[in-house]
Amino acid sequence: MHINPTPEQQQQFMEMPDIGPLFMINMLKFKTGGLDKYQAYIKAVAPLIAEVGAELVWSGQPMGMLIGPSDERLWDAVLIVKYPNKMALAQLGGHPDYPGHLRTEALADSRLVACTEMDFSV
Repeated sequence: MHINPTPEQQQQFMEMPDIGPLFMINMLKFKTGGLDKYQAYIKAVAPLIAEVGAELVWSGQPMGMLIGPSDERLWDAVLIVKYPNKMALAQLGGHPDYPGHLRTEALADSRLVACTEMDFSV
């Protein structure tokens, strides 16, 4: 299970180039009763997200697998958070009021994927 980054993952993240907006794709699997805890986490972290200049741009509940292994379990929720840059995310995680314990208590498993913008316009 993957809930929090390892020290190696934190180091790799800090070594990534800081080239502008950062979109974090959050794929979440909740413990029993974890949805309520995660909603408490979102409520507590929202002011801190705004403080670092970030915003929750999309959230949703997966409905089914269109392409991929049919036996692969679906995530309970997916969120995309846009940060102005990589350091804003680092600032959020290091904030003294960051409610990480609520996130940890809520999740059975997660994936966070750091993405930059890529233009596919024609």
